[in-house]
Amino acid sequence: MADKPVSGQFEDMSFHGRDIALDGSSFLRCRFENCSLVYGGGTLPVLSGCRFDACSWNFTGEAANTVGFLSGLYNGGFEDLIEATFHQIRKGAMITRGEAGGAGADKWHGAKPVFGLPGPRLFKVPKRK
Repeated sequence: MADKPVSGQFEDMSFHGRDIALDGSSFLRCRFENCSLVYGGGTLPVLSGCRFDACSWNFTGEAANTVGFLSGLYNGGFEDLIEATFHQIRKGAMITRGEAGGAGADKWHGAKPVFGLPGPRLFKVPKRK
C-alpha cells in the first residue's frame, strides 16, 4: 500500500488495498477490502453502515499509547479494572445517538457528547448474510 492514505468525507464508495487514515475522516456506507485502517488518537472518525473485508486495524501515536497503557494495566494486576472498562464499552458506554436534527447530530457525526467528551462515532456495521 504505497499511495497516500485516504482521508476525508466519503459516502457509498469502495476502497481496495488502500491505507485509510481514520482520524477526522467520515465514511458512510463504504466498503473496505484488504485495507489497512489506521487510527492515531486524533479526532474520532465516522464509520457508519460500512463493510470491512480482510482489513487490518492499526493504532499509532496516542491511540497506540492508550492501547499499550491498557495492556500494561491488565498485565500489571488490574485485570478487573480493564474487564470492567470493556464491559461498559460492550454496553455502549459513552455512545449516545443524536436525534435527527437535534443538537450535536448531523449525518457525519450523529453522536452527542457525553460527560463533555465527544462520543464515539462507530454506530453500525451491517451483519453479513
